[in-house]
Amino acid sequence: MKTITMINPKTSNSYEIPVPEMMDYMLQGLVPFDTADNNGCQEPEDISLDDEIYRVDVDASEAVDRDIETACFNEETVEEIVKESDHTKENVITALRDINKLNAAIAWLGDLQTEDEMLAGTASHLNGQGFSAAFARTGRRLWQWITGKDAKTMEERWEKKCLSHKRANAAFQRQTRNYEFSTAIELAQYVAAFHWRQLEHIIAADFEGMDLTKVDLKKTVKNSKPIDWTDITGARVIQVKGGGTQLLWDSRRIWLPTSQLKMQNGAYRIPTWLAQKNDMV
Repeated sequence: MKTITMINPKTSNSYEIPVPEMMDYMLQGLVPFDTADNNGCQEPEDISLDDEIYRVDVDASEAVDRDIETACFNEETVEEIVKESDHTKENVITALRDINKLNAAIAWLGDLQTEDEMLAGTASHLNGQGFSAAFARTGRRLWQWITGKDAKTMEERWEKKCLSHKRANAAFQRQTRNYEFSTAIELAQYVAAFHWRQLEHIIAADFEGMDLTKVDLKKTVKNSKPIDWTDITGARVIQVKGGGTQLLWDSRRIWLPTSQLKMQNGAYRIPTWLAQKNDMV
């Protein structure tokens, strides 16, 4: 094995070092003999230098590999490196193919907007959070659809709906046409992908997203209480005008909604609550 003469500048001791191990000894402070600054130190005697040694390229890859193998990284550092490598645009776009994660991504971006930004449909604070200025209004519409919240009051006014809801494409027809998309899902994926740096959490293996309704829920009609009617025998109709009827009742002229007045068994009847309101009982 070829060797090289190296010297310790502090002690002037010289050593014959195998060329592949040269890097290790340089890290310990030794230098090749011909680069040492002896500055008054007596050169070692009987040292035979082979010029060919200095013409050989030193391969330090083995030493570097050993350094990497023996390097110490704490678990937190390793997790950060892995986590950073997983958070790529491609991985986020892949996650956005899951409709539940897409719903959650749009809801997350909208929630990051400040109330004044949401109200105006802008991104005026330039804080790197939420929808960018280029998607402020479109993002707000998508957010309102998913969360059912009113951007003006931040209160939940409508039913939460999935982006694959049967009415979604019609609701976002203008936006999808302008962006040359076919569906509301494609529009939302495009908006969310633009903000992929803020969506690291959706690529987590345990992230499930938002499972929202895809059809309109049938509204159940509550059984109304039966109306309690009161007879107003003796009342006389004076005139009917528009949606009202004027009655003569106990020397008084009273206007009542025609829809609340009915004739039964030869006598007029009105709901008891209406009779109480007009002091007729």
